[in-house]
Amino acid sequence: MARNRIQVKAPRSAVFAVLSDPERYPEWVLGAGEVRESDEGFPRPGTRFHHTVKLGPLQVRDHTEVIELEEPRRIVLRAKARPLGTAIVEVELEEHDDGTEVVMSEHPADRFSKLLAGNPLADLGLRLRNAEGLSRLKRAAEGAPSPPPPSTDLRGRRVLVTGGSSGIGLASAEALASEGARVVLLARGEEGLAMAARRLRDQGADVQTVAADVSDRESLTDAVAEATSRMGGLDLLVCSAAGLAFGRFVDVPPEDFDATVATVLGGSVDTIRAALPALERAGGAIVVVGSVAARMPLPTLSAYTAAKHGLAGFVDCLRIELDEAGSSVDVSTVNPGAVDTPLWSHLESATGLLPPTPPGLYSAQAIAAAVLEAARRPRRERTVGGFAALQVAAFSTVRRPTEAALKALARLALSAGDRPAEAGALHRPGGTGEVSGGFGARRSLAGAATAVVSRVRG
Repeated sequence: MARNRIQVKAPRSAVFAVLSDPERYPEWVLGAGEVRESDEGFPRPGTRFHHTVKLGPLQVRDHTEVIELEEPRRIVLRAKARPLGTAIVEVELEEHDDGTEVVMSEHPADRFSKLLAGNPLADLGLRLRNAEGLSRLKRAAEGAPSPPPPSTDLRGRRVLVTGGSSGIGLASAEALASEGARVVLLARGEEGLAMAARRLRDQGADVQTVAADVSDRESLTDAVAEATSRMGGLDLLVCSAAGLAFGRFVDVPPEDFDATVATVLGGSVDTIRAALPALERAGGAIVVVGSVAARMPLPTLSAYTAAKHGLAGFVDCLRIELDEAGSSVDVSTVNPGAVDTPLWSHLESATGLLPPTPPGLYSAQAIAAAVLEAARRPRRERTVGGFAALQVAAFSTVRRPTEAALKALARLALSAGDRPAEAGALHRPGGTGEVSGGFGARRSLAGAATAVVSRVRG
């Protein structure tokens, strides 16, 4: 016997309403096709509905009959798809304070069905099939809204950008606003937010701000709710808040390490948690600004590397879970290499000095172009910049030589810096209302080409 259960966030009456409507069985029964007709009084015992069962190109016309009913707690059905077989399906509903537990049991009801289902592999297949059916039943009972049709038009889209007072976050907000999106910037510092908002308004953008520290869950949750309320909903979330602790792991103060992880990983997780209900209602999307540090180590930035690795794992899990639940929310990750932003001047440094800026910095606008493209056409993951992609590929394929090169770069970072480190941005606001760090940057040629093609298609 195959047995599955699921928790539904809806009263038992709502679940039973789906079970008692024969027209809705194709919504949740895997393989069920058109319901041609049903008996009056369904689901009274003895009543039937006549259906079509689809198995690839094969279509079988038969019926399902109610054989037992304890409304609204239990219903037992005899589902026929001859000559493929007959099954007895029992669905039990147990109401709890937070919703309804649904238990589905199925077993074969004739010799041929017993022959087909009488092995572990067939039983596993049946459990998987019914798990999908219960997931669909859950969405139907909870009244999950149908997602709006996909659109590449960003005009009027309601967008929240974390880390929005400088760097990649601000550049992304500028790119989205230039396409007509309504933007709310979220960061810790009121002053930096004011400067960023002024910059955007000078460009004709529709922009608002909310202040919150992404490592403060309660404050962050309130800020996301406020931003959503102001815009009347949320269509897109861009997670871009970041912070860096520089130095060897053994030299970095534990509080700086923890603050980096709390900002980069914890802040993104808590922002997504707070924003998901509104994004679900809108059929929205999430764009997470990751890093090549999610796919390779960056020595002297161990906390940042750990946080980005964790963030990549979290996003991969979240994407699969949302897909399994039938969510309409898309999740994309944009992984940049080294970028010219003010962040390089606001590190928490264990050496007292700032490291030399990496060579070949990309502009924040190049990363913003990738964020913009992900907002238009969601994709699982993209690494921005040919050199960044080459780094990741080298670490994956020729690890020992790459590790030797990374060791040399770590020594250079620790010994060649000559700029004194000032107060970092991990424990205090660091936004300046500036996109660039002033170190010189270049565009991503691939990103520029993608942006042109996207604009032509859009």
